[in-house]
Amino acid sequence: MPGSKRSTDTRLSALAENKAKPRKRIYIILGVVAAIVVYGLAVERTGVSLDEITSETRQASLVRIIRSLAHPDLVTYDNEESKTDVEYFVPCQSLEIPVAEGAMISVTPGCAEPGDQVTINGSGFEPRSEGRLEFVPDSEFSVTRQLGRYTADGEGNFSQIVEIPDRPSDNPQLIQAVISKRLGTWGNRVEVWTDSNENGVVDQGIIDADGFTITVAGVTIDIPAVALLDATREVVDFVTTGEPFIAIDGPAIGGGADPLEEDRDGTYVSAISGGAGAVEITISGEEGTDISAWRVAVYDGASGEVLDTAILGDQIELSPRVSETTHLTLEKIVDTVFLALVATTAGLMVALPLSFVAARNLMKDVSTTVIGLGLGLIAVPLGFWLGMEYVGLQRSVLGEPIVNVGILTALLVVGGLIVFYLGRLILFGAENRSTSTRFFRDVAMIIGLAAGLEGLAGLMTVVGTALREPFGGFGFIPGLFATLGEIGTVILPFVIGLLAIMVPMGLATRSAYWLVTNVSSRTRAAVGYLSMAISGAVVAALIGALINWLYEIENPTRTFWIPAAVGAVIGLYIANVGRRRGEVKIGLTIYYIARTIFNTLRSIEPLVMVIVFVVWVGFGEFAGSIALALHTAAALAKLYSEQVESIAEGPLEAVKATGATRLQSTMYAVVPQIVPPYIAFTMYRWDINVRMSTILGFAGGGGIGFLLQQNVQLGLYRAASVQMLAIAIVVASMDYASSRLRQRFT
Repeated sequence: MPGSKRSTDTRLSALAENKAKPRKRIYIILGVVAAIVVYGLAVERTGVSLDEITSETRQASLVRIIRSLAHPDLVTYDNEESKTDVEYFVPCQSLEIPVAEGAMISVTPGCAEPGDQVTINGSGFEPRSEGRLEFVPDSEFSVTRQLGRYTADGEGNFSQIVEIPDRPSDNPQLIQAVISKRLGTWGNRVEVWTDSNENGVVDQGIIDADGFTITVAGVTIDIPAVALLDATREVVDFVTTGEPFIAIDGPAIGGGADPLEEDRDGTYVSAISGGAGAVEITISGEEGTDISAWRVAVYDGASGEVLDTAILGDQIELSPRVSETTHLTLEKIVDTVFLALVATTAGLMVALPLSFVAARNLMKDVSTTVIGLGLGLIAVPLGFWLGMEYVGLQRSVLGEPIVNVGILTALLVVGGLIVFYLGRLILFGAENRSTSTRFFRDVAMIIGLAAGLEGLAGLMTVVGTALREPFGGFGFIPGLFATLGEIGTVILPFVIGLLAIMVPMGLATRSAYWLVTNVSSRTRAAVGYLSMAISGAVVAALIGALINWLYEIENPTRTFWIPAAVGAVIGLYIANVGRRRGEVKIGLTIYYIARTIFNTLRSIEPLVMVIVFVVWVGFGEFAGSIALALHTAAALAKLYSEQVESIAEGPLEAVKATGATRLQSTMYAVVPQIVPPYIAFTMYRWDINVRMSTILGFAGGGGIGFLLQQNVQLGLYRAASVQMLAIAIVVASMDYASSRLRQRFT
């Protein structure tokens, strides 16, 4: 019998498997069909098509861009150009193929109609050399039309098909090959002179014993006047050979020209002489002064109009040299790294405290009484408002802005002494259970903090600003403190408002404790319902005020009275639930609110945020730093809080068992476990910010992204390749450095 039962079970199991197999096959088939449908829709919606990929025009453009990216503009070579040409008839007037004497190019056929294609053959060129093919029409103006480019083979020959432009003429025209030859090598660099002021003379731009003289050609004027501009385009001197006048345009617009005088201090215009088609200008000053980057603007002394400008020194550079693109890229990539550093630091300072509020394991058991919740919700906005109002009152009494060093020092000293004395009393003094004493002590502490921080921020701003110039090239060091002082002055009302919340909160907590322990249950219930109704109305009214500000509804019934009534009803409901349960669990509510805010901020890309901040603070790295800092704060707070949630519970329970407060439990049981991962997350976020900051320039956030965007839009792919190379090097270096730091500290 047992064997028969096992046999029956086996047959039933096999039967069930046989029935399940067709069902499984159907599920597989349905899954495959669903995948085909989904991917079919995806391909259609994303516009995947090989028609564009196989386009010869697009392929040629792609090859051109890739080759440009493979030749980054890291080094600048000056070129010496030579030309080889051949006469050509458009339209045909001769069937002979003209070849220049000692020619290096020829054209087949020897004449053509406008729009015809001809073949240009070259020989005797440098092997693998490149150059331009140009058409020089018969014209009174010096113009050329580019026909294309050529690349010689290993023997110096090439053959290129081009189209003849629509420029007919009875006279012979020219087709020419422009040959560019690089000047100098890194082992033998060559000086290259650029006639910046186009006067045909090499001008060093150095004042000697007889001064410095420059001739501005092409200017004929009876009463010449000259404005002398320094390297920053500021007007240093403005003189005229006639009567004084006011410039109506040009770099000296609005400035007055004084009569020409000699023997003055500084660098000045000492002589002006006008001739036929030129103005000669002499500039005097300390011998050896370099004015090569300075300019002169020649004015008409009769009309006040600017006629011409000229740079004083010609450009003499070595070939080859590091390109201007490379210099600018290095400058901007440094700005990008510092942008990411500032954003990471600011985000870290915000994320650290908020991460404990967003940790579920720390917040799940946070609860309070109905009375405590009601009074606390009233105390929070009240305390914040009182704190900000006090800072405004303090500044109105002292006068804003406060720039007097004596007043600022007095504020710092007095405020510091108050905070020091009360801090010692709070931490090390005997515990005082008097509610009134604690209240006045807390108020005095807030007043001391407001005075001390106001004085500290003001002194940092005033002293840091004053020391910028004496520090010279290291002026950025006192500049740091000046900036921190300015930031402190701006955020001080907000900081004092947050700290001031503790005063009414402490009063509310002690009042709630007294009511719970000293009055009847009926009175407690009445106070609880009343406080929750008021607090619900206050919170809802504040939300309504925010909505009214955003959407400008300007209807008090909709934005104040209705929200207040609804909030009061919700408050009464929470009071009823809390009274029956004996407590109100507020920890998870705070947790979910914090997580929702973090997730919302993380969902908005910094590239979108920076668009808003550019409007607020203007274009540049500052806007990018704020956008990245906000996103970083949300991202790090999430990562930090999740790390807090994964700590070992044993140490936390052990510290709690000793009777430690919530703050002490966090400091001694949570913090030691999270320091290593916090360091790792912070460094990793800096790495991310460096990469993200490279694209903020596309929306005006400064950094190297601005250069990259400009060069891509202008089609300067060789310059864009330099920025891409710099980004890759920095990101790789940051990744290596952060991995080593994580290995060392974690």
